[in-house]
Amino acid sequence: MKKLEHTTFIIPLRIDSEERQTNLDAVLDFLCRYPGIKVLLLEADAAPRYKPDISHSGITYRFVEDHDPVFYRTRYLNLMLRHVQTPVAGVWDSDVIVPMEQVAEAVEYCLFGTTLCYPYDGRFYAVFQQISKQFKETGDLNILVANESKHRLMHGRYSVGGAFVVNVESYLLAGGENEHFYGWGPEDTERRERIYNLGLKVNYVDGCLYHLYHPRGKNSNFANKETAISSRREYMQICRMYQPELEAYIATWPWVNQ
Repeated sequence: MKKLEHTTFIIPLRIDSEERQTNLDAVLDFLCRYPGIKVLLLEADAAPRYKPDISHSGITYRFVEDHDPVFYRTRYLNLMLRHVQTPVAGVWDSDVIVPMEQVAEAVEYCLFGTTLCYPYDGRFYAVFQQISKQFKETGDLNILVANESKHRLMHGRYSVGGAFVVNVESYLLAGGENEHFYGWGPEDTERRERIYNLGLKVNYVDGCLYHLYHPRGKNSNFANKETAISSRREYMQICRMYQPELEAYIATWPWVNQ
């Protein structure tokens, strides 16, 4: 798929279970089937816990020592986006599988005027443990497709998490990831609302996304009550802003001016 030559997939990670590790192995195996694929991995933890398969030549791995129990995903994504050398980036969770035809279509959107594109139409399926295991053992996408009626929609019919594709230059000018979201929070929904409110293009691709099973760790919820309140206030503030006010607010974000 020639369009994928213009794309770098970035995956920030913190391994908190065996399933997280085997899920990421499966995701990388799936992506690296395509010649010339480029993947940036950034592991942030007290010590390295993941060792990528060296047979996948397109993978670049970086470890950042981080003793904070809260995984600051938005900050690490901005760090990675600033190191991407292709015009388009695919921002992936470590547990998601998306048919590559859908990814290629999203990349095409972002090469020609779209700032943010979801490589699926909002159907974000949670794959049950046994079916996840079968996929990881075989790498056969048909296992996920054939069992679609057994999967659960994680966030209703119109999810915006898991994976998204951006025009890197346009997205960074629009603020990149909002680092006011510390740890888990509503950053996925805020991202879409901010791009809409700035008058930039957002698109979706027909098809679904599959989320492989893993147990929910401490970074799958708000870190504490104060963080929950702060994150919700930030989200509501963004939703209320029109373009000029929002542009002025983004201009105050310290990471935008780095």
